[in-house]
Parts: sequence; structure tokens; C-alpha cells
Amino acid sequence: MTVDLNRPGADTGYIATFGHGEPHTLFGHGFAGAIRDTRPFGTGITGTKHFLHLPGHGGRPSPGPGWTYAQIAEVLAEALEATSATRALGVSMSAGGLLRLLAIGHPAAGELEKVALVLPASFTGFPAEVAARNRDHLERLHALVAARDVEGVVDLMLSREPAEVAALPPARAWTRAKAENLIDTDMSDGLGLALEIAVEAESPLAALKGFPGQVLVLTHEDDPAHPVEVAEDIAAAIPGSHLEVLPPGSILWRGRSEVRRILCEFFG
Repeated sequence: MTVDLNRPGADTGYIATFGHGEPHTLFGHGFAGAIRDTRPFGTGITGTKHFLHLPGHGGRPSPGPGWTYAQIAEVLAEALEATSATRALGVSMSAGGLLRLLAIGHPAAGELEKVALVLPASFTGFPAEVAARNRDHLERLHALVAARDVEGVVDLMLSREPAEVAALPPARAWTRAKAENLIDTDMSDGLGLALEIAVEAESPLAALKGFPGQVLVLTHEDDPAHPVEVAEDIAAAIPGSHLEVLPPGSILWRGRSEVRRILCEFFG
């Protein structure tokens, strides 16, 4: 029987593992993402690499409507413990989940030596303008998903990308796959996550200041779904963290070699 390592099942905790030896690094994708999206982030990184499918993705059942960062964080904590990972990389919603683990001082986070937060989408709240923009986008997206309008979803999602990125055929094909998953699976249960914050205001942010590991915050400009201001706030809250802000469209499409260089230097 052929096993698709891009789509692991319950027997492995929905984790695909590549490489061997120390150290162990866990990779988590963003909303509507998949293991195939996070594997490029592991290129050139040594040791054993574990790639996780979060609930509602890659055939893993959704926990039901109304996802929260508390749920995302707990799934990531379980994966960290199962893999004995001492390093982690999270993209977008996974970055938010890892950030929450650090902020609440979760035991699983205490084992981490290096954490890369890529395109963080949420922290302790959004400026009113950003919140309103997110709410409007989400309402339009809900309506298109309910109408099963794949092309409409694709156009709406690409409207948040720089024009030169939206015009790339691979970008449209990738976005279409995400749109089809939103419509055809229970992934749509998590659409409201765009309005959630990773760390509630009452959470003990002092844990972030005391985190002894190394933190990289990596983002790019002109991405409404991942405001640079959020990345800046996170970096400011974690003493000694390193912030990298790349030109528009860099991380997924136009700057992969630079992203690889940054990550390889960080993880060693």
C-alpha cells in the first residue's frame, strides 16, 4: 500500500515525519493550508522534521464550528509532546497557536529552544480599522462559501494579495484548491478564526518576556490578512526576538530563496 506522506492519518496523529536525528522540529500550517504548503519551509533544515495537519485540514475532522486559538494551541501542544520537538515553526493560525502556548507558559512550550512565527495573523487584538476590514471580508467569504461559488471565493481571496502575485497562475491554482476545500469539507467551521485573537488581554504576557528560547518573527508587507503591525507588536513583546519584514508577496511566492536563507540561519 502506498502511503501519502502529505496526508497522514489518525495512526500518526496526522503528523508526517521526514529526516532523522536531532533536533526535532514541528511545522504547523495556516488556515486552509496543508502539509504540502509547510514542507518548503523545512528545506535545508537539519534533523527530523514533523509536519502536522490541524483539525479541519488534510482529512482530519473539524472540532465543530467556532474554532479558537485555545483549541489550536492545544493541538500544537499535543504534537510537540508526541514528537519531542524542541523547535517549531507556525504559519498564520499555527503561529498564533504557538504564540498562545508561549504566553500562557504551557509545559510543551517550555521545551522549545527556537520558535519561528511566520505571517502571524493575530496577537492581543486588532486596531478598529483592521477588525472592521476582517469582519467585512469574513461576511463576504461566508456568503460565497454558502453559495458554493468557487470562483467568487478565489477572486475574494486573491483580492488581498498584491496584483502581481494574484496574476501568477500557480497562485490562482493554489487559491482554487483552498477555495474548493472550504466549500467541500468541514474546514469552513473555522472561518471565524479571522476575528479571534491569539492571546486574551488577561493572559500572563510576562511569560513571553521570560521565554528563554530564541524567537523569529517573519512576515511581509501589504498583506491585509497578516498586518505588519501584528508582527511588530509580537516582536516588541518578546525581548531578544528577531523581526524580519520582507517585500510584498515574498513568503509564499516571490522570495522563497530569501525565506529559506533566513530560516536556515535561524534554525542552524
